[in-house]
Amino acid sequence: MSRPSVRETIAAARARMANNQAQSKTIRGGAADEREAFMSSGVPGVRRTTPAARRQTDVEVLGHVQKSIKSLIANAKGTGIVNISSRDLTEVPHEIWNMYTVDPDKVVIDFNATGTAWYDAVDLTRLIAADNKITFIGTRIQEFGALTVVDFHGNELTDLPEEIGQLGRLATLNLSSNKFTKLPEVLFTLTTLLELQLANNQLSGTLDPAIGRLNKVESLDLTGNQLTDLPPELVQLKSMRKLKLSKNKLTSLPVAVLAKMPKLIELEVSDNRMACLFSGLGELSGEGLNLPALVRLDARNTGLQRITDIDSSMDDILKPTINLPAVKELLLSVNSLNNLENLLLATPQLHFLDIRNNQFTQIPLGVLDLTTLRHLDMTSNHMEHIPTELGSMYDLTTFDWAGNPVRNVPRTCTTTDALMKLLRQRQENDFPTPTDTARVEALAVTGNQPDTPPSSRPSQTPVRERSSTPVLAEAQAVPAANSLSPKKPTRPVKNLNLTKKMLKDVSVEEIMTECCEPQIAILDFNLLTSFPIALHHAFGTTTLTQISIHHNKISEFPLQLSFPFLVSLNLSDNLITTLSGSDGSDESATIGANFPKLNELQISGNKLTEIPVWMPKAFPALQSLNASRNKITALDPVSFTGLQFLDLSSNDIGSLPPLLGNVRTIKSLNLDGNLFRVPRRQVMEQGTEAIMEYLRDRIPA
Repeated sequence: MSRPSVRETIAAARARMANNQAQSKTIRGGAADEREAFMSSGVPGVRRTTPAARRQTDVEVLGHVQKSIKSLIANAKGTGIVNISSRDLTEVPHEIWNMYTVDPDKVVIDFNATGTAWYDAVDLTRLIAADNKITFIGTRIQEFGALTVVDFHGNELTDLPEEIGQLGRLATLNLSSNKFTKLPEVLFTLTTLLELQLANNQLSGTLDPAIGRLNKVESLDLTGNQLTDLPPELVQLKSMRKLKLSKNKLTSLPVAVLAKMPKLIELEVSDNRMACLFSGLGELSGEGLNLPALVRLDARNTGLQRITDIDSSMDDILKPTINLPAVKELLLSVNSLNNLENLLLATPQLHFLDIRNNQFTQIPLGVLDLTTLRHLDMTSNHMEHIPTELGSMYDLTTFDWAGNPVRNVPRTCTTTDALMKLLRQRQENDFPTPTDTARVEALAVTGNQPDTPPSSRPSQTPVRERSSTPVLAEAQAVPAANSLSPKKPTRPVKNLNLTKKMLKDVSVEEIMTECCEPQIAILDFNLLTSFPIALHHAFGTTTLTQISIHHNKISEFPLQLSFPFLVSLNLSDNLITTLSGSDGSDESATIGANFPKLNELQISGNKLTEIPVWMPKAFPALQSLNASRNKITALDPVSFTGLQFLDLSSNDIGSLPPLLGNVRTIKSLNLDGNLFRVPRRQVMEQGTEAIMEYLRDRIPA
């Protein structure tokens, strides 16, 4: 007679179990039932009590109970997870490989059993054997086809068995802190991998190009190896979300690879040997590098000297865009950077910027435009001047500037709150909004109304140093009632805007094709090495009231050109060394006829060493002069006669002449960040009136 099948045996056992349960509902007995009946009888003096809960031992509370292999296997059959970490194992125990082996001759089917029966066991999905001394993985791992996570970090593996390639559901493989000197070939057959961790091994040279076959990988950790190069095949990892390459010997980070990772959220390249952060930016097709999902970039202690490898002679604003719209954290400390180029011009959500221990001499380009910035660390740089505009960053809660030779902040000011309060006080006493008086007078004489739309106003300099009164786009000046004066049109046709065109020169024809009879000309952020004479030839004597050519490479001031209606001239951030003619001659009489209406002159960020004494004659209507961030060493009060707003901050002025106090037209004076020690800081902080009075008191009788 043949044996009953397993299915028939299971059915019979279930029938017996159901019958036993039915009988237990009608027939009760035993000590437990008798005790329950006695407690419920209502006999006086008998009351129900609850047994005290057993107190857990310290070992159980801490969760460090060392279970036997047999116990772990029993638990794994119910959870699908086996964890044999930290057991000083040299190999995976045979009991693990045999945990699902069943001998048909010994099968016992008993639904009343309290343990987990073989037919109730779940497939093993996670195998964790970390922090042991395992030197190899057995070939029987292929029998666990449901595995999704395999973790062997902290062992002594040097290779993988070919059979691991049979794990068709494997999503996470952690092989960190082992002894791999190269990537096993079988690794590249695991095409279902989403996370691969290979940190702290002994990989060297160029990363194996076959890594590109793992095109579903979302997280790749190669930290702590000795890699020197990345293969171009990485462009195939288009699903990459986390890329960790810190503590290697990488010399470059090709942007051609990063550009193909649109889902990248986190990028770590700290502790490498890269002189440039983004190499090959100029070779990208399109407008630049776009990483729309990147949230965190860590490039600390990498030896960085530059952000891109584009020619340093190109103006930063004109370089290909680095677009990081979602980035919140930039870590660039302990490098040799003195400029972030255009890195911050497309980071609208940046919260944390760490650039400590670098070579910065000023707040980097774009920082003052970061409206969401909360933490800025510039510790141990070479910054001498903290701009007043920093006080307008109301979301900035932490600013570290210790270890900088800052001149314009007292040493007693050591906290962010105190600094922001000081800067905001200075803003209140700073230059008022432009010479509205001159504007109103000009409009009153002509009877005109401001009709230039706000969109035509010149853009502000990205490096927002304290500027003197920016003139309104609609400001108009009127020539004196003289029959020889040229007639000025009453309404502009269009304003000239040639910003960010990489212009090295401009012709009359190019200008005339852009507009006709403009009032405003804007040529900011170009490569001009001399003042564009074409502006004068095209319409300099007829319509122009405002010219802005900041952030170029102009080396000479346009003394000989005539702009009879010009009200505002901005030549900030150029290479001008002197305001005199090329031969150093004094031509104030001629200049006075060339710029009769000039009201505002901005020449900050140049290389001037002095302000000539003929300034009042050359610019008879000048009321506002911004000459900050130059190399001026001495002052002659005659140079500032008639001025109302004067900014000489961040120069090398060694002393203030007392006679400057007699220039009583000055309403606002900024001298922060210079070398002189008199007047003292306490006087400087009281504002312009206190400084001027202090100087007058020291004029010899």
